[in-house]
Amino acid sequence: MNIQEKHPKPVPTAMADDEPRGNLRFGPFELSSKERALRRDGVALPLGSRALEILIYLAERPGKVIAKQELIDHVWPDVTVEEGSIRVHVAAIRKALGDGQFGNRYIANIKGRGYSFVGTLASLEGATESRAARSRHQAGLPVRPIMMIGRETFVTEVGDRLLKDRFVTLLGPGGIGKTAIALAVGRVVAEAFGREIFFVDLESVTDPHHVAAAVATSLGFSLKSKDPGPELVDLIRSRRLLIILDSCEHVIEAVASFAEQLYQQTEEIHVLTTSRELLKVEGEHCCRVLPLDFPPGDSEQTANAVLRYPAVQLFVRRVAMRAGRVVLSDQEAPFVADICRKLDGIPLAIELAAGQVAALGLENTVDLLVSRLELLRLSHRTAVARHRTLKATLDWSYDLLSDAERIVFRRIAAFVGHFTLDAARSVAGEPGVAAEDIFDAVAGLVEKSLITTRIDVVQAQYRLPNTTRAYALAKLEEHDEVDMVFGRHAEYLAGHLEALREFLSGLPGTEKAAAYSDQLSNVRAALEWSFGPRGDAETATRLAAASTQVFLELSLLIECQAWAERAMAGLGGPHQYSRFAMEISASIPLALMHTESNDQRVRTAFANALDIAIEQGDLAHELRVLSGLFMYSHWTMDIRGASEIATRSRKLASTTGNHDDMALAEAMLAASEHLSGNHLATQLHCEAGLRHLASRPRPRTEPYLFHYTSFLLVGMTRSLLYRGLLGQSLDYARRAREEAKRSGNPATLCRSLALILPVFLAMADLSQSDQYIGELSELSVAHSLMPYRAIAAGLKGQWLLLQDKRSEAIQLLKRALEELHAQHHEMLNMDFTCDLAVALADLGEHEQALTLTVNAIAQQQRAGKFLHMPALFRMKGLILASRSAEDHSGAEASLLSAIDWAKRQSATLFELKAATDLAGLLLKQDRMPEAYEYLGASLDRMPAGISFPVRTRAVQMLGQLQSGTEDVG
Repeated sequence: MNIQEKHPKPVPTAMADDEPRGNLRFGPFELSSKERALRRDGVALPLGSRALEILIYLAERPGKVIAKQELIDHVWPDVTVEEGSIRVHVAAIRKALGDGQFGNRYIANIKGRGYSFVGTLASLEGATESRAARSRHQAGLPVRPIMMIGRETFVTEVGDRLLKDRFVTLLGPGGIGKTAIALAVGRVVAEAFGREIFFVDLESVTDPHHVAAAVATSLGFSLKSKDPGPELVDLIRSRRLLIILDSCEHVIEAVASFAEQLYQQTEEIHVLTTSRELLKVEGEHCCRVLPLDFPPGDSEQTANAVLRYPAVQLFVRRVAMRAGRVVLSDQEAPFVADICRKLDGIPLAIELAAGQVAALGLENTVDLLVSRLELLRLSHRTAVARHRTLKATLDWSYDLLSDAERIVFRRIAAFVGHFTLDAARSVAGEPGVAAEDIFDAVAGLVEKSLITTRIDVVQAQYRLPNTTRAYALAKLEEHDEVDMVFGRHAEYLAGHLEALREFLSGLPGTEKAAAYSDQLSNVRAALEWSFGPRGDAETATRLAAASTQVFLELSLLIECQAWAERAMAGLGGPHQYSRFAMEISASIPLALMHTESNDQRVRTAFANALDIAIEQGDLAHELRVLSGLFMYSHWTMDIRGASEIATRSRKLASTTGNHDDMALAEAMLAASEHLSGNHLATQLHCEAGLRHLASRPRPRTEPYLFHYTSFLLVGMTRSLLYRGLLGQSLDYARRAREEAKRSGNPATLCRSLALILPVFLAMADLSQSDQYIGELSELSVAHSLMPYRAIAAGLKGQWLLLQDKRSEAIQLLKRALEELHAQHHEMLNMDFTCDLAVALADLGEHEQALTLTVNAIAQQQRAGKFLHMPALFRMKGLILASRSAEDHSGAEASLLSAIDWAKRQSATLFELKAATDLAGLLLKQDRMPEAYEYLGASLDRMPAGISFPVRTRAVQMLGQLQSGTEDVG
């Protein structure tokens, strides 16, 4: 691994300026001022006496800038030397230390001032600290380097609270950094206590009766009383001092009693405790220690971005202390961020993982963390016993649990992410055990900082941190309960998802997506177990059916298809035509048409699902499947099929009498009329559908396979566009996009963007068009929505044509058409065909352009697809007109056909486009009166409204024709 923390700040340990120190440690080095020796890993390094003297002098004054002259006076007291001598010896020191070679910095040159020792120092065990140094460290505080990363503000807040309220408990799980924060707080408030601060590590105190005696010993008293607490309180009652009681949880009652005595019976004694659970006594104020912030999974994952987070900063610095500082690359940054996420930002876990990176490298450590057992074994040789491994840290907490808490603790390990009290009861309970007992156990685990809570939701939720869950899973295996608990977990989740669908029916799409997103990790874990070798086939089928809605709502279509196909492979016998089979079979074609191809497999799969719905007599599901079949027909421009499905759906909706069902049917009828080019009928059906939506008692989540509310708004957008009402069309386009965004479904938003973008292109709104095309492209790639990725390319080609960038546009249009043809997605391919043809003609490729257009017209006429006929005949006319004067009669005929088609369809916008082109052609032939007549009549039929490029061009040409006609007259 190649990691470097940018601009690291040295954290020197304060030491006396005037007395020798004995043995010091920094990085892998040991420096002895008594022996005048420098060692690395126990091996003495060759360093000249003068250089060694300089190093000792600087190391005994860490962080202080020593002037060059002061160094000269100390090292050469009776000799006159040049400053260059200092530089030579400092260079020798740096070489011996490898200073800067691997990123480690020990000696800093402060320009214009001198040199400073900037490494992190620690006294070696057994060394005697000088009186002055002890004074600077505060009495009773351990002499150890403290690295505060991301905790500075918290330390200040705790110090302020401690000074104000006298009694504070730092609460948090093992390894969260409570001890380091307590020491830092002690140093921050030292002056307020005249350096009367005493740190008492209670880890080794196993008998609760010895708590007060341990405190007394730390304060320098040897008490003989059998109950030393009151005696000690009397001795220190009049003093002002701070007592830090570290690691209280295993003797919690004794500590609570003693701390309460100190609070109640003294006025100047302040108490700071660290514990995995609260003491729950008078005067106690809780400051919960949270994990270090780490990069979220959806955030930017570059080196600079992830290094903004304290968890990554700690990881990087710890690796640097072991292996030398190097550069964190952008390629490695996501892996480091992922490690910090998996470790939940817990400092101890991060430090242990960093040690493995220094020894084994990044890739090997990432692989190591995949194994939860190996994760628990990561070790730190020099840590206190309870922190040498994650397992030791968690053993410490586990041993303090009651029997009921231990049972619940290991069984809730089945949950990945958050769970509720009801979920815990379902999975961890036993027959005859009251729900209250489970709830009490969960509360106990919360109090002991083993599980975290989230209360910013309607129902409180709980979570085991990843490292803690790994430990709990190991305990679950020890008790041979894995199959039982994971079976319960899968059964609970299947039932929960079934109930959740109905509960979410009245919520907006975004809230529904958020609710399903919370379930995703648990769904995946339950499916893995259910379909695994120890899973249950009945549960797997039920869960697969219930989870389809999760994957579909989150647009995880490939994953949905994979689980659904796995479930279908196992269906047979009584399940072949069950409700579960209905749910599963309908999800497969929906995923296929969005991610692979809208081919015959899709139609067959929908037909099979429809057969099951009919067999079950389930009208609601029949409508659901029909909506999927309609989408297939719509995408393939199967007008007859789409119309038949729409008519059948309206009959079903009339039977149910449900306004949502009627709105769905109207949306289908509107879309089938649009495909036929009946724009007035399209608008009428859309308006009817929107009236049904306004009439329903309350909004509900749409249970169909496409979002018909946004579909109705898209239908209004396009019918108004074709009719030339661009102002109203723009309003509906914006509403359609907002409605699609509210759905929370990327496929719905992609469809809406794809179908409303022609409005903004017609307005030549380059900025808004570019923004929406970019949004469509990003969404389609992020969610593997292949048709929309192709459509985004085609729309970008049209956007480029507006700027006369024909060569680039042609490449994108061709790519879009090839991909859409391969995917059997024909909805917008004629739009792209028209633009490709005219772009080729503009570049002189007339034959290719004409062949493309003529073939398209023939294809559309054979299939009865009339929507694009005005545009195709217009393109043919433009190509012929630009090819040669001999083709002008053919061009005129084609443009007249375009006008005729547009009139029949009420496609006033396309009529005006063709009439303008025809007027231009006739003008070239000096047939101004005819040109004026055609264009004037078309403009008269154009509805009043906002100005846009087509109208502006027509008005300008009509003015020229009018002027020319008058001159001729």
